[in-house]
Amino acid sequence: MAKVISQFFADLGYPFRNIRWSWGARSGDAILLRTWDDEYAFKEKKLGLLDMVDADERTDSFGLDERIVQLKALWDGGVAGYTVIATAKDKNARPREIVAYRDDGVFALSRLERKSNGDIVAIVGELVPISALAEHARSHRTAPGDGVFPVDDAHRSGLSTDSYKEKIPAIRTWLVEVCHARGMVTYSDVMNRFALTFYPLRNAMSRLGHDCKDAGEPIITALIVDKETRRCSQGLFDEFHIDDDELERERCYAHWRQEGTAASPGPASSAPAEEPIKTSDDFEQRAARFRQVQTRPDQGLFRDEVFRACGGQCVVSGCAVPEALEAAHLFGRDWREGHNTGTDGILLRRDLHSLYDRGLLKISDAGQVALSGDTCDYYGEFHGKSVTTRLG
Repeated sequence: MAKVISQFFADLGYPFRNIRWSWGARSGDAILLRTWDDEYAFKEKKLGLLDMVDADERTDSFGLDERIVQLKALWDGGVAGYTVIATAKDKNARPREIVAYRDDGVFALSRLERKSNGDIVAIVGELVPISALAEHARSHRTAPGDGVFPVDDAHRSGLSTDSYKEKIPAIRTWLVEVCHARGMVTYSDVMNRFALTFYPLRNAMSRLGHDCKDAGEPIITALIVDKETRRCSQGLFDEFHIDDDELERERCYAHWRQEGTAASPGPASSAPAEEPIKTSDDFEQRAARFRQVQTRPDQGLFRDEVFRACGGQCVVSGCAVPEALEAAHLFGRDWREGHNTGTDGILLRRDLHSLYDRGLLKISDAGQVALSGDTCDYYGEFHGKSVTTRLG
C-alpha cells in the first residue's frame, strides 16, 4: 500500500466528498466503493456492502448516509459499480484502520442483492486493471436489483448532510458544554466532530457568532482556537471587532455558567452581567486556580504535584485552562495504595481523562497516544501523538 486510500481514490478520479468519513465516491455514471476483505465470500463471489444490524446501531456514523445513497443508485441500475477491497488492522475496531488494499485493480460489481437478514451484498465480477478502468466504466453497468431498494430513509441519520446550517444547533449545544468546563476546542476538533470541511466550518462559525451578537450574548465561537497558537483567527476581529479573544472566552464562561442558559439564542437576560474574570499566564496563579477545584481531601497534594510535573497543561491536548484539567492516575497506580506522587499521574483535559479511564485512550510506554472505538471520529487529531511529558 503505497498511498492512503483517499489519495488512491482521488488519483483514479473518484475523490472522496470527505476524507474523514466517506466510504466511496461517484464520478459521472460510475461509483467506486471501499469494502473489506473479511466480508467477501470467495466461493459465492458475494461481498458485503451494508450490514443492517451495524447500520441500525451506528447512529453516529457520518459515512452511512452517503453509502446508502450510493447503494440505491447501484440498485436502481444505470451506473457502473466497482470496489476496492481493503484489509483492516483489527476487524473488531470501530472505526477500522486500513493496513492494506489491492491497488493494481478494482473489482466490477455485477449486481446487488438483499440477504434474508436484510444485509446488502454485491455479486463480484471481474478484476479490472487500473489502466483499463476508465474505458471499462464506459460500457459496464451494474444490473438493477430485484424490486424496490430495501433500505428506507429511516436508516439515514442526516449527519453527513452538506448543509452546515442543520448542524449549527448541535455545534452551539456542544460549545456551551465546553463553556461549562471552561475549556477550548480547535478548528479540527469541530471539523472532526461534525464532519465539516474548512469553508462550511467558517460559514457555521459566522452564523453562530451573529446569532450570539443578535441575542446580546458573548461570541461563543471564541472557544474555537488554532491548534498551535491556542488563539482565535483574525476572523473574530474582522467580523465582530473582538481583539482580545481570551477576554471573550472569559465572558462566555461567565455567561453560560448556569446550566439553564444553554437554550437556543434568545433575548439577552435582564440579570446584571457578571464581572469578567481576569486571566493570567502566570503559572502560580493558574496552579492556585487548579487547587481550588474540589477534590477528595487526600488528593490535593497529588493534584498539585501532577499539575507542576506536567507544566500545567494536558499532556495530550495542550489545554492550559486549570478548571478544565484533571490529574489522572496512570494505569497500574492506585491512590488507595499510596500512589499519590507527581510520577504516579498525568494531567489530562476532563474529557480525555474519561476516555483514558475507560481504556478508549491509551498511552504507550514510549509516550504515544492510541485511540480505539468510535473515539477516532471525534478525537482523531490526537491518535499517534506523542505526549508532552515523560510517563512516571
